[in-house]
Amino acid sequence: MKTFVGLCVLLSTAGCWNARELNELSVALAMGIDKDGDGQYIVSFQSVDPTQMSYRKTVERSPTILYSEKASTIFEAIRKMSTKVSRRIYVAHLRLIVFSEEVARDGLKAPLDLLFRDHEVRPDFFITIVRGKHKARDVMGFVAPTEVLPAMDMYKSLKVSEAAWAPTVAVNVKDFLEMLVKEGQDPILTGMTFIGDLKKGLRKSNVAQPLSIAEYKYMGIGVMEQDRLVGWLNEDESKVYNYITNNITSTIGKVKCPHGEHEIALEITHAHVKMVPSIKDDKPSMKLKVTIDANVGEAGCNIDLSKEATLVELQEAGKEVVRKLFTGSIRKVQKYGPDIFGFGEAFHRKYPSTWHKWKDTWQERFKTMPVEIETDYHIRYIGRIIDPFGPEKE
Repeated sequence: MKTFVGLCVLLSTAGCWNARELNELSVALAMGIDKDGDGQYIVSFQSVDPTQMSYRKTVERSPTILYSEKASTIFEAIRKMSTKVSRRIYVAHLRLIVFSEEVARDGLKAPLDLLFRDHEVRPDFFITIVRGKHKARDVMGFVAPTEVLPAMDMYKSLKVSEAAWAPTVAVNVKDFLEMLVKEGQDPILTGMTFIGDLKKGLRKSNVAQPLSIAEYKYMGIGVMEQDRLVGWLNEDESKVYNYITNNITSTIGKVKCPHGEHEIALEITHAHVKMVPSIKDDKPSMKLKVTIDANVGEAGCNIDLSKEATLVELQEAGKEVVRKLFTGSIRKVQKYGPDIFGFGEAFHRKYPSTWHKWKDTWQERFKTMPVEIETDYHIRYIGRIIDPFGPEKE
């Protein structure tokens, strides 16, 4: 009996069967995927240099290490890195995956397959596309100004810009997978670009002075047809996407001064869009009921904000700006074809039997569908001063 109890105690204190020592791993925070001229994938990782995370640094080196390898599949490229890396690449702490525009236009299902399938990968990292001719490998080697680990800088920047500015969307891999399988709504991904001398931005000297030589910038939302990139929305059009999908936490709107060329900046504190789908003559029609609350953030002209007539005039100007912005942005997306707003999903919910007949031809119906904009715009707060210090004020 004593022997049996002893065996049970030993078994209960046994270590984890698949435990790995930290000094055997290279922790990857970001992953970049490009293609070469032969169609092979170039996989790059930005990994943490553990020697630079200690207070007792023996040598001053970069806090991150860039690993890169080429193969016909992502899995093969990662395994090939073992020929040049003494530690196993550990992907459980990935914060960001960056695709080149070339890879995104060819389709993301194949390169994402491993990340959906691998049990070590946590589905909480963000996905973005580096625009134009820039390479995802350059993003992995970029020296960012704010955080010691550039991947964390980019990860946090995407979260902050989504909440405070609105023309960006922080899409993680789980969100993207849900968009791919959802009926009546196509996916989107936020784009990234570089400003300045990118080659110098890959050096430590990029952060050796107050003004960086090169900067990254999240810019525009990419319209996806299933998993393939088909086009880009500009800043205002990207903001409209977030309005329609009720993803606005806070942002800034602008209206022209009533009598002058200057502008008034309005802080959007609340925004909600309700979709009202309808069917007329067996054709889809959509009404968007837009509700916006705003505060006066900056008045660039001489107006009397204490007068109710002035506020009414500003509210009407805000309605017109919203109507034009929504109309132009929706038309551009309709020209691309994919329904990124989820209008089809609204029809699916309200008219399930009709949607069953429409879903295979929805893109063609979406392209020609009339969309009516109905706006309720309120200015709630004008700030602590009534008489502004505008350029027209003497």
